[in-house]
This record gives sequence, structure tokens and C-alpha cells, in this order.
Amino acid sequence: MYAKKFKTFCKKLPSATAQAHKDGSIAELIYSQLLWNASTRQATTAYKKLMSAFIDLNDLRMNMPHETIGVIGVSYPQAEERARRLRSILRGVYLREHDVKLTSLEGAGKTEAKEYIQTLEGMTHFVSGRVLSLCFGVSTFPVDDRTFRALLSEGVLHEEANLEEAASWLGRQVKAKDVAKVHGSLHAWVESNPVAKKKTTKKTAKKTTKKTTKKVVKKIPTRSVKKKVVKKKATKKKTAKNKISKK
Repeated sequence: MYAKKFKTFCKKLPSATAQAHKDGSIAELIYSQLLWNASTRQATTAYKKLMSAFIDLNDLRMNMPHETIGVIGVSYPQAEERARRLRSILRGVYLREHDVKLTSLEGAGKTEAKEYIQTLEGMTHFVSGRVLSLCFGVSTFPVDDRTFRALLSEGVLHEEANLEEAASWLGRQVKAKDVAKVHGSLHAWVESNPVAKKKTTKKTAKKTTKKTTKKVVKKIPTRSVKKKVVKKKATKKKTAKNKISKK
């Protein structure tokens, strides 16, 4: 059912194709981290700023998160988390390569590339999905929080699915050769169609009012009964006192 919905939904998407970064796989890794939960314009601008601010990629690797934030700006979406993740990813690459390059993945198989990228500390489904599909031809699909929410709102995904399950499912729905086109189109659509927050409907408000009224009505007789019981007890005491005085 959802597979059919997804195919129908894809036909309505604008035409756009994602392309691997011109500076190679390590550049795509950095760019994808900047694009995660952000717009293409924001990521492109931020990437240029980072490349201009630091001597080389090794210099970028060694800088602290607050230095990265100082370059891309504090208002950048999830700036602090993004900077921390980027530092962890580049550090992971350096520990494996003794350089900020993906040299060991040159000529590697899809399984090796997938294992390498997905196990880097700080990695997300979106970043690994973009790098693996665009640079290494692996059938994985980039999904960030914005994409996930958009697909849920369109009823394309099961309402109880989480982001990890959605990424795995989409990876099976889209062939490796089609990921660049579908991902590019979907990302373009998400940028032009932000998901609106859910508003409380009038029906929900009426139901809430009715429930509140019922609760109040139930409490009223309970208080009345208590008052009556107290009055009865008081009357009995007076009667008993009168009897004693008469005697």
C-alpha cells in the first residue's frame, strides 16, 4: 500500500537531480553534513565559508565546534550539533586514513564503503545516504528530519515508523541508479513545502469541552450529598440534646 503511495507521490515532485560534489567524496561528506536539515542555499554558502576560513581540511578537522559555528553562524539550523558531528566525522576519517581523505575507499566494494561510512562517529542517515549513493553507487536513501516529517504528513510512510525504519524502507523502494533523481526532487519539494504544525480542530475542542462539563456535573451531586449528611448528623445531635434536657 505505502509503496504504491510513494510511487504516485514521486510523480508529483519537481524535477531535480542531486549531484556528487565536484571536489570529491570527502567534500561531499562535509557538504552533506551542512545540508542535513538545512537548505541547499544555506549549505552551499556555509561550505564556501568553511573552505575560505581554514587553511586546508586538516585545519578544519582540528578546529573546535564553537569555531565552526563562528564561521557558519549561530543562526544556522542545529549549529552546535552540526559542528560537533562534523568534527567527530572528520576525526574518524583521520584516525583511519592519517589524513582527511577517503583514500582507502578508492576501488572498494559497496559493502566495504557502506561499513566504513555508516560507522563513522557522528554520522546520520542523511549524510551516509547521500555520500554512499552519490559517490559509491550504494542503494541507500538520504533521510533527515525534514524529509521524514514531510513524507509522514503526506501519508507516504506508516504513521508509527521512525526515521531509521523510513531510511531502510526507502532504500528498498528506490534503485541505486534512481536515488540521485528521487532524492534531488524530494529535497527540492521539501524546501518549497515546509511542513505546517498541527492545529487543534474544532471537533477536538468540542470534545474537550463536553468532557470537562461532564466532570463538573458529576462533582456537584457529590458535594450536595456530603452537605445533606452533615445536616442530618447535626439534626440528630440536637434531637439527642433536647431529649436529655427534658429528662
